This record gives sequence, C-alpha cells and structure tokens, in this order.
Amino acid sequence: MRDDSAPVHDDETPGMPDYGTPGGVPARVGGPVYGSARPSRTVSDAPATDLEAQPDDDEGGFADFLDAVQDRAQAVLSDLGIGPDDDLPTVSDGVDWSHYPGTRVHDAEFALAALSQEQTIERNEALLARLRDAITPRFGLSWGLFGEIPRIEPETNDWGGESLLETCTTGTWRSTARLTNPLVKQQLVDLVSGLLEAEGFHDVTLRNDPARASGQAALAELEREFGGTQLKDQVIWSLVARESVHSDSEFELTIIELKHDRTGRFLEAARARAELRGGPMSSVDLEIVSRGTLSTESAAEFRERARRYDDREPPAP
Repeated sequence: MRDDSAPVHDDETPGMPDYGTPGGVPARVGGPVYGSARPSRTVSDAPATDLEAQPDDDEGGFADFLDAVQDRAQAVLSDLGIGPDDDLPTVSDGVDWSHYPGTRVHDAEFALAALSQEQTIERNEALLARLRDAITPRFGLSWGLFGEIPRIEPETNDWGGESLLETCTTGTWRSTARLTNPLVKQQLVDLVSGLLEAEGFHDVTLRNDPARASGQAALAELEREFGGTQLKDQVIWSLVARESVHSDSEFELTIIELKHDRTGRFLEAARARAELRGGPMSSVDLEIVSRGTLSTESAAEFRERARRYDDREPPAP
C-alpha cells in the first residue's frame, strides 16, 4: 500500500540505491581522468611513505638532491640580481615567471592564507551533506555519488609553467529521481540559495533565468545553453555561487529534464555523461569545484619558491 505521507517526486530510476540518510556514503564510481599534463589523482592515490628508503639507496634521491641544489642556486642568483636570459618572453625583473608556483601574479599570499587542500575537501563534502539533508525530506529525493572522490587536477600558471596549486572537484551527488514541475524546481532553487548565503557564498545566480537575458543575442544563448528561453521549457537549470574568503570555490546545482529536449543535443550529452560516470540522465546534481588549492605537503616548497617573486613584476602581457 502506498504511504501518502511519504514525500512525492516525479519519477524514480529503478535499481538505484538510496543514500538519503546522513553519513551514508556509497562506494566510489567512475574511472580516471585523462587529458591533463600531469595525471589527475584522488586523495587515496597519495603514495605511502617508505620508512626504510634512504637517499643513498633510492635512485630518485640523488636526482632530487640535484634539483634542490639547482633550485637553491637560482634563488641565490636571483637575490644577487643575476637572473635568467632576459630575452625569454617569460622572464621579467630577473626571474622566470614560468617557474612561479602559483597561477596568477602575486596570488601566493591568498594561497598560503586560505584553507589547505585537505581542509577545503573536508569543508566541501560537509556542505554538500548539509544540503542533501535539507533537500531530502522536503522534495523526497535520494542520492547516489558518482565520479572520483574528489578529483584533483594540476593547474598551469599564466606563463605556461606547472603550478603547485591544484583544482579539486567533489564527486557529483546525483538524485535518483527527476523534477519536472517548474514551480517545484523554483522552490528547490530558493531553498538552496538561502542555505548557500548562510554558508558565506556570494554571487548566487540562476544562470538560466530569462530575466537576465537582454536582446536577441542573449536569448539565443539561453536557447543554446539551456534548451529554451522560458523556465518551463528549459532542459537545464543551473544555480551557481562562489566562496572567496576561505577558498576559491564555485558551487553548482544542476537540474536536468530531458523531456524538453527538442533537438536531441542534450540527450546525447547526457548519455555520454552516464556512460562515463553512471547515474540517471535526468536528475538533480550537486557539485563544488575549488581552484588554487595547496596541499599541506607542498606548502613549504610553495612558500620558498614564491619568495623569489616578492616585489617583482611579471612580463607585460
């Protein structure tokens, strides 16, 4: 017998486990990420420390020693005003900015003052848990976790060099049911917006809101990106918000309803996403991307390398 007191939702994908209870975290689903200069990794990929290895019997120990000597020599020469070849496009003020450990000019201070990568990951996961706990009883949604937990990708600085900062993306929390009623979608957007503002996020924006579009070009862009120019006809709703005090993080709530897809473009993309990470094709998704995160193990090296660029100006763009 149906329980009329239970929350009602529009549709449900059979065979999906329910993860709507606090603390219920499913096994990781998804494969590796490709296409970056350095391989992407997850927290669990970090190598364990070999307590028995010594520099003398480790083939990499001597190479690391030479790298450290070269690094220190460059720092000393820089302090003496003897820099690299000034004809290089990345060299300015006696230093080569392609070796800058951050990503943008003089962002080292923020990177060192912000939450560590490990703290950022913990904070993001806790926030997503609070959001799910608030959404589940009101909208009757259960959740599955898809993708790496979290996905960590290297960043490149503005001068083409490899940064010590990394981008962390949470796994995607995806509902096992879809929302079809635009009034219900708006209620969800309003709830999440208020919770994000209470958590210190700013620039909370519904990107697909037609009220933000002015002119034919903007309306055409709405049609292209979200599948319609009116809320009731759109395939995708996208609510975004930023946090820039403790980290450089962007939250996104995505509501996908493929029944409005008149061209098949969105269905094709949803199928590719489902094949890569699994889960239903129409869903409510929660995700946070944090850029410029600095791991605890890299902090000392970052601080030492960044010191050489204090009071220096980068090459003209």
